[in-house]
Amino acid sequence: MNKTNTKFLVTTALFIAISIIIKAFGISITGGGIVIMKINFSAIFYLLPGLLFGPLYGAIAGGATDLLGFLINPTGSYIPIFTLTNILAGFLPALLWKKVKLFSTNILKKVYIAVFVLIFIIGMINSIINFISKPSISKTFLNLGKNSSYAGLVFVITSIIGITVFIINEIIEKKFKKFYFTYLSCDFFKIFISVGLSGLLVSTLNTIFMLIFTPALYEKGFMILWFPRIVQTIIMTMINSYALSILMYLYNFIDKKSLSRA
Repeated sequence: MNKTNTKFLVTTALFIAISIIIKAFGISITGGGIVIMKINFSAIFYLLPGLLFGPLYGAIAGGATDLLGFLINPTGSYIPIFTLTNILAGFLPALLWKKVKLFSTNILKKVYIAVFVLIFIIGMINSIINFISKPSISKTFLNLGKNSSYAGLVFVITSIIGITVFIINEIIEKKFKKFYFTYLSCDFFKIFISVGLSGLLVSTLNTIFMLIFTPALYEKGFMILWFPRIVQTIIMTMINSYALSILMYLYNFIDKKSLSRA
């Protein structure tokens, strides 16, 4: 093992420890004997190794944080598949980051807006179909089960939140231009896309697995569980992405300084 790999592993271990400590002070919402939602900032430090060192380190950090975090501070029942999805949560953003950072930020912003506008249109169509008293058509249209009548509203609200997050970032970018382009290195939105896409996928998978492994939750339906988790994912992704951008800048700055002195 060369010095670089040793450095990456030691740094990753440090970030895992920080993530576990932060996780212990988070808020866990349980239902049916398992945790259905966690509100904390531990993701920042298990995502960081993957973005800095590569997907493998992200996977290690994601899996170790979930497993060790549960062993140290158990909340609800332990279900191994959630450790696997947390491995994916650490691996996928790093993989996407390698691809996304090659694209223009302006192009990514246009695609982002287009996606959320499309979600808004789908939601409006579904809502209109329900409004004219054709629930069977609406149910077929989105195939989301017994709560499909709420799907239109969920999609509309989700799109509004997604666009609102975008507008907030644009305001921050213009208001604090010097800070934004110095400490975020113009990479915030690319990190936001990488972490956000992964977060939406992992959150959806976790919702499905919760319904499969917890009969008490299955009766509530997919939409009732999925919607608040997706809203949380979008908002937390924005906050986490700002933190990740700043931490990546600081790490690279300190790393360059230490190399120049060596």
